[in-house]
Amino acid sequence: MAAHDYHVGILGATGAVGQTFIRLLADHPWFTVAEVAASERSAGHSYREAANWLSGKPIPPAVSDLTVKPTRPDELDCDFVFSGLSSSVAGEVERAFAEAGDPVISNAKNYRMHEDVPLLLPEVNPDHSALIDKQDWGSDGFIVTNPN
Repeated sequence: MAAHDYHVGILGATGAVGQTFIRLLADHPWFTVAEVAASERSAGHSYREAANWLSGKPIPPAVSDLTVKPTRPDELDCDFVFSGLSSSVAGEVERAFAEAGDPVISNAKNYRMHEDVPLLLPEVNPDHSALIDKQDWGSDGFIVTNPN
């Protein structure tokens, strides 16, 4: 793996936020979308079959044929995950990933106001990433949120 070749998973990949993550990461120099995960209804299908793609551009070819997996840590093989999950399920699922040792970058509101979870705007408050060291999920995993 090159110095900046991170294999990432997208949780909630078939939804609008998950699709935005995929679109933004498609040609990123540091990240390769290696895993896509969504509901049990979508799991087992190719991403192309499972997603009602909302962008005007085609689904990125590198993602199109990926098999959608269930949103469970033991199902994904990646360096960290971006979560586009709905807040109705994000709390439990993101906690499971953090407890399994996975870094989670979340778009959901569930952990935004937790005192040890950074609400990170890298250009404004990069020092808030120090809060990661205060998290204790019983593993090396952590959760970082964005302001959406």
